[in-house]
Amino acid sequence: MRKSGFTLIELLAVIAILAVLSTVGIGVAFKVYRNSSLVVSANNIRQLAAGGVSYLAENNNTFWPYRQVDPANGSGVTWWFGFEPIESVNRPEGQRDFNPALGPLGGYIPKGIAPDPSLTLGGKTFKPKFRHGYIGTGYNVLLGGGFLGNLSLKNQGQLADPSKVVVFFSSAQVNTFQRPASARNPMVEEFYGVDEKERTIHFRHAGKAMVSFADGNAGFLEMDESTRDQRMPKANIGRFAPVGNRKYLE
Repeated sequence: MRKSGFTLIELLAVIAILAVLSTVGIGVAFKVYRNSSLVVSANNIRQLAAGGVSYLAENNNTFWPYRQVDPANGSGVTWWFGFEPIESVNRPEGQRDFNPALGPLGGYIPKGIAPDPSLTLGGKTFKPKFRHGYIGTGYNVLLGGGFLGNLSLKNQGQLADPSKVVVFFSSAQVNTFQRPASARNPMVEEFYGVDEKERTIHFRHAGKAMVSFADGNAGFLEMDESTRDQRMPKANIGRFAPVGNRKYLE
């Protein structure tokens, strides 16, 4: 009897069907992964917002510093998200360490902050700062004494409308100046703050940034399109308002 088999046309048809199914499967998997990352981002923002409210209640409604040298923690830098020992400060980025429990909010966020998978959706273009980073959240530096910690901390009572002042937000920046990033190979990098100048707000959730406000509520805000970082336009990194404008920041 003649053995049956695929003809060339039948084989090509099967390959085409498998290709379609594979594409659909990858699309569905990516959507599930993206939605799960949204849950992580939302949980991080929620915990930070709740911890911030508790901190304010116990500290005369004064916001915590973005950066400080705190001898009580030892030699190093105390960032708003944790303490970085001096030996870590001198390591290459991506190999540094920090202890979130020793940050100003450490005692107010019992469940901690989970690594945000949405930062890695860009694949090889992502450049981490810390080995245990991927927080993906920034803090309004105008409330916390500036990037260098040399300005006065703001009091919640000084804010004209706390419901319109962002405290935490989904954050990142474009790096073109530290290896393996370069001008020809720009990379998305973790970042942890914003002031009236920096383009460090990450509108990674369907073109919007997830934020929490000084009154404890949370939501989404859109980018001012004129601020989009054109070095990586598809990364959706920019600001709420043009450079110099403090909308949503003060």
